[in-house]
Parts: sequence; structure tokens; C-alpha cells
Amino acid sequence: MDAENWRKAAEFVGGLGIIAGLFMVAMEIRQANEIARTEVIINLAGQYNEFNSARFQDPAVANLSLKLIQPGNYEISETDASMMAGAAWHFANILWSAQVAYDSGLISIEDLTFYRSHLEWMLDNMPGLLPEFESMFESNSAMKEVYVFGPLKKRFEHNAE
Repeated sequence: MDAENWRKAAEFVGGLGIIAGLFMVAMEIRQANEIARTEVIINLAGQYNEFNSARFQDPAVANLSLKLIQPGNYEISETDASMMAGAAWHFANILWSAQVAYDSGLISIEDLTFYRSHLEWMLDNMPGLLPEFESMFESNSAMKEVYVFGPLKKRFEHNAE
């Protein structure tokens, strides 16, 4: 084999090496993106679980939860109202974080739709959150066009016009 053929063979092998290296980098980037997506989902779920765990660990939070679910059956003190507002903002911040994660490409539209459907569930099953969610929606124009807050727009659109 002459020098020219060796050079061509070496260039070919070098080209294959570059392609293999790029493939490995792409695989590592894909894996890093999956890890980031998983971390975001775990962190968002952890925020919801803070409230859920507190319900069985703290009688005050369990009582608050009952007032969120059936506010008409309980006397709502100023402290209760403040706690209910805090819960609404806690959930809104989780939803906003999910929207930001989606906008950043960290979660899928299916993931974001899950959070949107959870908001619908809260609106239907935790009427104690409604006054604060309505106030939040009416006073925060950024929420009005954000996908994850669509259920608020649907629920309160008559007030938003």
C-alpha cells in the first residue's frame, strides 16, 4: 500500500472517529436533558407533596384542607383566609414553575397539560381557593395568556372582559 492510500485510509478512520465522537456527545446531551426533565418533574411533585404530607402531619393543615374543600361548612377566620390565600399562591407558583419549565423545553406539553388539569381539579374540588385564584387572575395580566392557567381564564373570563 502506498503512502497516498494510507493517508486516505487514515482520513476515513479519522472521519469515522469524529462521527462516533459526535454521536457520543449527542447521546450524553440527550441523557442530560432527560435527567433535567426528571429533576424538574420530581421538584414540582415535591412541592405538591409538601402540602399533602402536611395534611397528615399537621392538624392545622388538615383543618385548612377541610376548609378548602368545604368552605361553607366552616367559619373562616382571618387566619384561615390568610392560610387559604397562601395555599392558592403556593399552587399558583407550582403551576407557573411548570409553565416556565415547559417554555424552557424541560417538560413536554403532556406534562404541562397534567398541571393544567390539576388546576381544573382544584377549581372544582377546592372551592375555598376560588376567591384567591379569582383575585390573582384579575390582578395579574400575565396569567391571562399562559396555557397552564387556562382553567382560570375559562372560569373567570366573564370578570376579565
